[in-house]
Parts: sequence; C-alpha cells; structure tokens
Amino acid sequence: MMKRQALTLLWLCFCLTSICQTYRYKADFSLSKKNFCDTIPIEVEDDQIFVNAVIGDRSYRLNIDTGSSHGMIFSDSPISPLLNLGNILSRDANGQTDSVKVVSLPPFRIGNLVVSNYVASAMSRPAVEHNYDAIIGFDLFNKGLFGKIDARRKILILTDNKKLFRKEEGHELRYKLKWFVPYVGINPFPGCLDQALFDTGSRQLYTMNKQFFDQQEASGTTAKTLVEGRTKGRNAIGGFGSEEDEEVVFLHLDCIKWNDFAFSDIRTTTTQGSSKLGAQLLNYGSLIINPKRKSLVFQPFEQGDSVVVGNKPTNITFVPLNGRASVGLIYPLCDAYLKGIRSGDVIVQIDDTPILSFNDFRQFRFVKDKEHVLTLIDRDGEKKVIAIELLQE
Repeated sequence: MMKRQALTLLWLCFCLTSICQTYRYKADFSLSKKNFCDTIPIEVEDDQIFVNAVIGDRSYRLNIDTGSSHGMIFSDSPISPLLNLGNILSRDANGQTDSVKVVSLPPFRIGNLVVSNYVASAMSRPAVEHNYDAIIGFDLFNKGLFGKIDARRKILILTDNKKLFRKEEGHELRYKLKWFVPYVGINPFPGCLDQALFDTGSRQLYTMNKQFFDQQEASGTTAKTLVEGRTKGRNAIGGFGSEEDEEVVFLHLDCIKWNDFAFSDIRTTTTQGSSKLGAQLLNYGSLIINPKRKSLVFQPFEQGDSVVVGNKPTNITFVPLNGRASVGLIYPLCDAYLKGIRSGDVIVQIDDTPILSFNDFRQFRFVKDKEHVLTLIDRDGEKKVIAIELLQE
C-alpha cells in the first residue's frame, strides 16, 4: 500500500473516529492495579499510536485517541462479548452529532494492567477501512492515570503515581476539558490565541477552525498575510462522515508557539471542526499527560526551543462519497488541478483497475515517478481521463 509520508500530490487527509460524549459521561471503569507504573509497548503507524490488548487468548489492536472522550468500537467488531448499555448522543471530530449505541467491553489487558467495564460507542464501520479494532479515549486519563507517550522509543508509560513525572522538564501547557477532551491555547501567529483540541486521532500537526480564521482575518490581524490560496472542498472525515463542501483556506505559518517552544515553517488548511493539534506532534518529542494539573508537557527529542517542520502543502485530498473515492479538496495551482481534476470528481478507474470503493482506492499500489491514468466522473456526470504522477518523493 502507498505510504502517506511519500505523497506530494496525493494526501489522504483523515481524522480517526473521534467521538465526544455529550452527556452521562463517566470514567468509572476499573483497573486491576493500584500504586503501579507500567511501560507498555506501542506501535506507531501513519502517525498513529496503537497498543495491543489481550482478551482471552486473542490480541486486538487499540488506537490511543485523545480526541475521543471515551472508547469506540465498530458494530461488527470481533471483540466479544459486549454488554449493551443503551444509546447516547455523541459528537464527532467535525462537530456532527448523532445517537449511537453504547456498550461495555469485556475485560482487556494492556501491558500488565487489566481494564474492566470499559465503555465504548458502537459505530457502524465507515467507508474508510481501519487497521484497528477499537479506540481508547481520553477517559483513560480523566480516570486519573498519568501517561507519557514516547513515539521514538515506542512506549507508553502509565501510572497512578502523581509524583512520577514531577521532576521531568519540558514545555507545559495547561488544558481545559471541553466535551471531556483536552483543549490547549496555542499561538499560530502573533497576537492570536487559538484553543485547539489535542487530538492524537488526527494525523496532521495542526489544522485551524475556519470560523476562527475568518474572525482573525476580519479583525485585522496578520492572518491574511498567511494565506497561500483558497478553494471550495472538504478534507476531513469524522465518525459520521465527511465535512460539508465549504471554503478551505491554505495557510503557511511562520511558527506555532506551544508555550515557549516553537514549531516553525508549517503549511496547513482550515477545517470546519475544532482547531486541532494532531499526532504528528509526537514525531518531534514525547508528551506527558498530567490529569491532576490538567497539563500537557512536551519534551522535544532534540535540544533547543524550536523545531523546523517544513512540510509540503496539501495539494489534493480524497474522501469517501457514497462509498466511492472522491476528490475532496484540490489546490488551484497544483499540477492535478491544471490537468483538469476538480473537487467532487469521483475516481472510477486507475489504469486498468476498476475503483469501486474508497478502500479500492486506498489499496491501489501507486508507483513512484509513474504517470497513472485516472478515469473520473465529474459533478455533472461527465467522464474525463487524466494521466498524472501521484506518488513522488
């Protein structure tokens, strides 16, 4: 399968199924240990963090998603038995709400810790195929557990000892809980304070809420000078579907300030959901989550008070549309646009391979430096055939 990190024209912009429970929130699951510290191996894939959970004699893959207030499981998951707890109103990463079934998972072991009576929303499996079986949400930390995520060493340290990380240095930001998930104040440009969701279920380092950007632009800040382009489209997928088709602004930020630490030279886009700090943050340092102080402590891997991100702009995104692969967003100056690809186009064939679903598209093996022939159907039902190089260094 193609690697997202290698794409320049093709960017599959995707938020995992982040769910915020909006009422009857509880974190009353039970833990098998007290006064403990456990170092749990993690897997890092496509800028996502996974742990293995053991139920009976079988291992399952769980995603650590701080943008989800509680757990999530697909309704056709092999994990069993599940105890039905009724329905609840939930909110996804794009701000859309719906009623979903809530279940209790069977006891599962991560590392040496057994978690019992863990609550999760049961979601229908979306068009985008997931490489995990369930989500562990931020309730793991709202429960009172302290955690340290180190993606370089591929470990998650969990403890109920509030003093364990006390002497560790780093750049601290206090967070506020909104819908039971952590929001921190960051500075994407001078004179601007953005309340962003710390969401490891979102892959991008940072995305800015469109309404917030509009307010900054209208107030006469430097926001307008950061604009590289504008177009109409969608580029995020939440638990209840893609964003609506709206204006998206392409931004080039000099730096994002996390307290006294700076992430510089960042390209990003606006989004219709909350502003987010995503899992790519963990490419640059480890992170301590302290629920007692309600703080996140960033510990950069390299010395200094800044890091250069230098990411390339998002030129094109693909999202599911009625189960098919559709162009969600395209930058008007990129090669794909100049060759005739537009937002809303649906891919029906690549070379000689029919593309019948979004997962067909994701699983297609693109070849570096090769022009692939795309057959697309536009919004008016017209067919177009375009040869384009999609996979580049």
